[in-house]
Amino acid sequence: MLDRAHRLALPTDFRRITRRGTKQTSSLVVAYAIPSDRGLSRFGIVTSKAVGNAPTRNRVRRQLRAIAWEARDARSADIVIRALPAAATVTWDVLHADVLKTLDRLNTSA
Repeated sequence: MLDRAHRLALPTDFRRITRRGTKQTSSLVVAYAIPSDRGLSRFGIVTSKAVGNAPTRNRVRRQLRAIAWEARDARSADIVIRALPAAATVTWDVLHADVLKTLDRLNTSA
Protein backbone atom coordinates (compact mmCIF):
# COMPACT_ATOMS: atom_id res chain seq x y z
CA MET A 1 0.00 0.00 0.00
CA LEU A 2 1.28 3.44 -0.87
CA ASP A 3 1.59 5.75 2.10
CA ARG A 4 0.06 9.21 1.97
CA ALA A 5 3.31 10.88 0.92
CA HIS A 6 3.44 8.74 -2.25
CA ARG A 7 -0.20 9.27 -3.32
CA LEU A 8 -1.77 11.86 -5.58
CA ALA A 9 -5.19 12.91 -4.33
CA LEU A 10 -6.22 16.22 -5.84
CA PRO A 11 -8.07 16.29 -9.17
CA THR A 12 -5.99 19.32 -10.15
CA ASP A 13 -2.81 17.22 -9.82
CA PHE A 14 -4.28 14.50 -12.05
CA ARG A 15 -5.28 17.08 -14.69
CA ARG A 16 -1.91 18.83 -14.58
CA ILE A 17 0.02 15.59 -15.03
CA THR A 18 -2.16 14.16 -17.80
CA ARG A 19 -2.18 17.43 -19.75
CA ARG A 20 1.46 18.50 -19.38
CA GLY A 21 3.28 15.27 -18.60
CA THR A 22 5.28 12.87 -20.70
CA LYS A 23 3.10 10.00 -21.95
CA GLN A 24 3.91 6.33 -22.54
CA THR A 25 1.34 3.81 -23.76
CA SER A 26 1.20 0.03 -23.67
CA SER A 27 -1.57 -2.41 -24.42
CA LEU A 28 -2.62 -2.45 -20.73
CA VAL A 29 -1.93 1.03 -19.31
CA VAL A 30 -1.21 4.63 -20.19
CA ALA A 31 1.33 6.34 -17.91
CA TYR A 32 1.96 10.07 -17.58
CA ALA A 33 4.80 11.69 -15.62
CA ILE A 34 6.07 15.12 -14.62
CA PRO A 35 9.36 15.60 -12.75
CA SER A 36 8.82 16.41 -9.10
CA ASP A 37 10.85 18.71 -6.88
CA ARG A 38 9.68 16.91 -3.73
CA GLY A 39 12.42 14.29 -3.85
CA LEU A 40 9.98 11.37 -4.04
CA SER A 41 7.56 9.77 -6.47
CA ARG A 42 3.83 10.27 -6.10
CA PHE A 43 1.37 8.02 -7.91
CA GLY A 44 -2.24 8.33 -9.00
CA ILE A 45 -4.27 5.41 -10.35
CA VAL A 46 -7.21 5.78 -12.74
CA THR A 47 -9.57 2.89 -13.50
CA SER A 48 -12.66 3.88 -15.47
CA LYS A 49 -15.88 1.90 -15.85
CA ALA A 50 -14.56 0.69 -19.20
CA VAL A 51 -12.19 -1.60 -17.24
CA GLY A 52 -15.12 -3.57 -15.80
CA ASN A 53 -17.54 -3.75 -12.92
CA ALA A 54 -16.64 -2.48 -9.43
CA PRO A 55 -14.92 -5.66 -8.14
CA THR A 56 -12.85 -5.88 -11.32
CA ARG A 57 -11.85 -2.21 -11.16
CA ASN A 58 -10.91 -2.56 -7.50
CA ARG A 59 -8.76 -5.63 -8.22
CA VAL A 60 -6.93 -3.83 -11.04
CA ARG A 61 -6.51 -0.74 -8.84
CA ARG A 62 -5.03 -2.83 -6.00
CA GLN A 63 -2.63 -4.50 -8.42
CA LEU A 64 -1.52 -1.17 -9.88
CA ARG A 65 -0.99 0.25 -6.38
CA ALA A 66 1.21 -2.74 -5.50
CA ILE A 67 3.29 -2.19 -8.64
CA ALA A 68 3.54 1.54 -7.88
CA TRP A 69 4.74 0.69 -4.36
CA GLU A 70 7.59 -1.35 -5.89
CA ALA A 71 8.52 1.47 -8.29
CA ARG A 72 8.15 4.37 -5.82
CA ASP A 73 11.89 4.95 -5.35
CA ALA A 74 12.89 4.65 -9.01
CA ARG A 75 12.80 8.42 -9.60
CA SER A 76 11.41 11.68 -8.33
CA ALA A 77 8.26 12.24 -10.38
CA ASP A 78 4.50 12.61 -10.17
CA ILE A 79 3.02 9.70 -12.13
CA VAL A 80 -0.54 8.88 -13.19
CA ILE A 81 -1.26 5.33 -14.36
CA ARG A 82 -4.51 4.86 -16.29
CA ALA A 83 -5.68 1.27 -16.71
CA LEU A 84 -7.03 0.22 -20.10
CA PRO A 85 -9.81 -2.41 -20.39
CA ALA A 86 -7.32 -5.14 -21.32
CA ALA A 87 -5.70 -4.80 -17.87
CA ALA A 88 -8.68 -6.61 -16.34
CA THR A 89 -8.16 -9.75 -18.41
CA VAL A 90 -4.47 -10.48 -17.87
CA THR A 91 -2.63 -12.24 -15.06
CA TRP A 92 -0.65 -10.47 -12.35
CA ASP A 93 2.68 -11.43 -13.95
CA VAL A 94 1.75 -9.95 -17.33
CA LEU A 95 0.35 -6.74 -15.80
CA HIS A 96 3.36 -6.38 -13.49
CA ALA A 97 5.89 -6.78 -16.32
CA ASP A 98 3.96 -4.47 -18.66
CA VAL A 99 3.58 -1.64 -16.14
CA LEU A 100 7.23 -1.79 -15.04
CA LYS A 101 8.32 -1.76 -18.69
CA THR A 102 6.08 1.24 -19.37
CA LEU A 103 7.45 3.09 -16.34
CA ASP A 104 11.01 2.32 -17.47
CA ARG A 105 10.26 3.77 -20.91
CA LEU A 106 8.81 6.79 -19.16
CA ASN A 107 12.07 7.15 -17.21
CA THR A 108 14.22 7.04 -20.33
CA SER A 109 12.06 9.48 -22.30
CA ALA A 110 11.87 12.13 -19.58
